[in-house]
Amino acid sequence: MLDAGGTSVGVLADSLTKAAVNSKYRSSIKEGRLTLVSSYDPEAGFNTGNAMGRNKYIYALADYALVVSSSFDKGGTWAGAVEALSRLQDIPVFVRLDGAISEGNQQLHNQGAKPFPTEPWNDSLRELLVKAASSIEPVQTVEKIPQETVSDIHSQDIYQAVLPIILNHLQQPKDAKSLAECLNVRLSQMQDWLNKAVNQGMVRKINRPVTYVINQSTTQLSLL
Repeated sequence: MLDAGGTSVGVLADSLTKAAVNSKYRSSIKEGRLTLVSSYDPEAGFNTGNAMGRNKYIYALADYALVVSSSFDKGGTWAGAVEALSRLQDIPVFVRLDGAISEGNQQLHNQGAKPFPTEPWNDSLRELLVKAASSIEPVQTVEKIPQETVSDIHSQDIYQAVLPIILNHLQQPKDAKSLAECLNVRLSQMQDWLNKAVNQGMVRKINRPVTYVINQSTTQLSLL
């Protein structure tokens, strides 16, 4: 932004004094194109708590927010976006969904973040964001397994019945909790199904964080 001649506000979690006199920022501050602020002592060193605590100030100073890349369920970018989506309803949160999409970005979209408009961009940035923020995305229906049916059939039959639904949900990596909520079942039950699908080679388990994704060889089955 600064390199392109624009203006910016930097919300720091530490070392405000050092940053303010750094040659990297000095000219932009002098020209009135950069403001550095912090809610912490200007001499404070870095710590994770302060880094997380600055999120609310970043969003409070913004008209719109854009998450370019986020790790799923970890890091300040993820924490700030989740907090904004749940508590700051008046600040639209956009997420980049074109190109190589991180799992964190996909999960933020699942939680309500709006996709950032893709090119070509024919309007100004503000006009682009105003239009995108007011657009309504198609409502996604939640698949639920009828409880009366579940209680009447054998557990193996249940697994065979829900497996195609699980595989369809695993076109992108998801964690067991998210899947359980989508299908309206207990987490323990979903974990049992996922373990069985992994043992059968239908689903692949990913570690750090623990998520599940369909094996490429079973893609055709999941779309039936």
